[in-house]
Amino acid sequence: MGTEPKVIRANRFVLEDENGETRATLSMGRHGPELSLWDENGVGRAQLTMRHDGPVLGLWDENGKGHAELTVRHDGPILSLADKNGKTRAQLTVKNDGPELSLWDEKGKLRNVLMVDESGPSLNLFDENGVKIWSQP
Repeated sequence: MGTEPKVIRANRFVLEDENGETRATLSMGRHGPELSLWDENGVGRAQLTMRHDGPVLGLWDENGKGHAELTVRHDGPILSLADKNGKTRAQLTVKNDGPELSLWDEKGKLRNVLMVDESGPSLNLFDENGVKIWSQP
C-alpha cells in the first residue's frame, strides 16, 4: 500500500540563505506564476514568469539592469539582448514564416533587419532617422 504524497498549498514560497536573506521566491504574480532569484547582494538576477501569451525568462546584471529576455509566444520565440544601459540592441524572432534578426544602435534606432520568409532572405539597412538606405532583394 503506497502512501499519498504530501501536498503543500500556498500563494508564495520564500527560499532564504543561511543569513535569512531571500534568495528565491515562487509566487503567483499579476500575470501568473513567477520564480524569482536574487544574488548574495539582494539584487534580482533572474525571473521565470508564465504570462497569458506564454513563458518569459528575464536575466539581469549585478546592478539589476535587464540584459536578456526569452519569450515563447503562440507565434514563435523571441530572444532580446540589451546593452549595459538595459537598452535593447538585438532581437531574434522566429515567426511562423521564418526567422528575423533586428539590430538597434546605442540611441535605440532600428538599423538592420535580416529575415528569411517564404519569398527568401532579405536584408534592410536604416539610417539614424529610420529611413531605409539599402535593401536586398
